[in-house]
Amino acid sequence: MEKKMTKKEVYASFGIEYDTKTQKIKSPIGMVKPPLVDGNKKIGKGAFHFSTLPGTALYDVVVNNMSFTVKGTCPCDCVGCYAKTGNYRFQSVKNALGMRTILAREHMAFLERAINAQIAADNIKLLRIHAAGDMFSLEYAAMWQRIARNNPGVIVWTYTKLTACESMFDGLNNANIVKSIIPGIGKNYGTCAYIIGLYHTLKAAGHDVYICRCGVDNNQHCTTCTGCSKNKYVLFLEHSTDYKAAQDPLFPEFIKLVNSQPVQFITAA
Repeated sequence: MEKKMTKKEVYASFGIEYDTKTQKIKSPIGMVKPPLVDGNKKIGKGAFHFSTLPGTALYDVVVNNMSFTVKGTCPCDCVGCYAKTGNYRFQSVKNALGMRTILAREHMAFLERAINAQIAADNIKLLRIHAAGDMFSLEYAAMWQRIARNNPGVIVWTYTKLTACESMFDGLNNANIVKSIIPGIGKNYGTCAYIIGLYHTLKAAGHDVYICRCGVDNNQHCTTCTGCSKNKYVLFLEHSTDYKAAQDPLFPEFIKLVNSQPVQFITAA
């Protein structure tokens, strides 16, 4: 029986030094945590994610005692962006996002090797790209296309506001890009009234559309749902803002609509 490789050996096979004690990897900007993060309360443990700095602003971040000024990776600044609220306001979070943004912009070849190495080392099966941030260039989108193609056993999904990147995952059975901007209409998240109207408009046009159950079912996580990995359009109820959906008179109608959808469970990973 072939001996299983250690994490250190797996990373070494990709030309990356892994420190077993600190569980960090050696990067062009010093020792850093592996780029993919294992879940959170919303996504669920087991669904790894990769994020970069959101919006278009300049952020002052610190990585390994070095100061950087780093621009956000989105093409615009969305009103009510959840990635600028809550824990995302903490400097430690901005530093972590800044580290990944720097690697993505300035050391993309290293980042690609590091992601492939981590997928192998941690046996990752679910990967959400951009809980925060966006595809900032075709070169960057092509990196993720290669990663998805080279790891057919991993379910990969992401969202983008850049029309030039929307087709980058076409032809890949394990990957999907959800359009964050619906042509001629607007963004894919909003109030109960907005999402209800948008859902019916897209359905009437014959599109594949799904409303995320987050905000309706507290037990729903990305680890058990294929909504974003299969559908062209996925709609989200506005959250992490001043809008209180549960107090909206249309909330019961929204819940009814969400629950009327076929539940899209992951059957295999």
